[in-house]
Amino acid sequence: MKLQYLGHSCFRLISDMGTTIVTDPYDSKMVGFEMTRVRCDAVTVSHHHGDHDCMEAVLGDPAVLDEQISCAADDFAVESISTFHDDVKGAKRGSDLVFCFSVDGLKIVHMGDIGCFDQAVADKIRGCDVLLLPVGGTFTVDAAGAKRWVDAVCPKIVVPMHYKTPEHSFDIDGVDKFTSLFDPDVVISVGADSLVLDDAPDYPTRVVVLDRFVD
Repeated sequence: MKLQYLGHSCFRLISDMGTTIVTDPYDSKMVGFEMTRVRCDAVTVSHHHGDHDCMEAVLGDPAVLDEQISCAADDFAVESISTFHDDVKGAKRGSDLVFCFSVDGLKIVHMGDIGCFDQAVADKIRGCDVLLLPVGGTFTVDAAGAKRWVDAVCPKIVVPMHYKTPEHSFDIDGVDKFTSLFDPDVVISVGADSLVLDDAPDYPTRVVVLDRFVD
């Protein structure tokens, strides 16, 4: 399968058969930069904030998955887990859906705007192949909170998302604050927008920083 970073918390997952899912498409005016519009078969929405649920940013007429669900179609299986956007059980920012994708023998987990640590969720996703994890703080877990998730889940690969870039209008931390918590030998800036996965690497966890896809 191919994992492509479209910026902010948005990824495109493309199976070997060509089935495509986009996660958390964003309003470009809200985030501060243009999201490249792509076609897909389905869109997952972790929560209904403008930087995560902008359907106008995708092409075609995809299915929208925005609730707790467990389903399978073609070569994808999708399960969502309900949790919170903050550390006070949703009182500040509401709920958040963690989406778990099974495709081509791999398990990919998108954490949405997770704002707290939840041991029950960590137990469910432990050992996943790829963890897509917010690290910027303010609206989500910060670097230390994200590291706690990595330590509990032990993914083979973690891809940081929802962090400050020079283009962002958001007041959040950059990715370096998160990557500095790891041994430099396991941090990889690939200099590309995509990661092609046949098999995930053995432990220890690799931290893979992707560029944003620009058409």
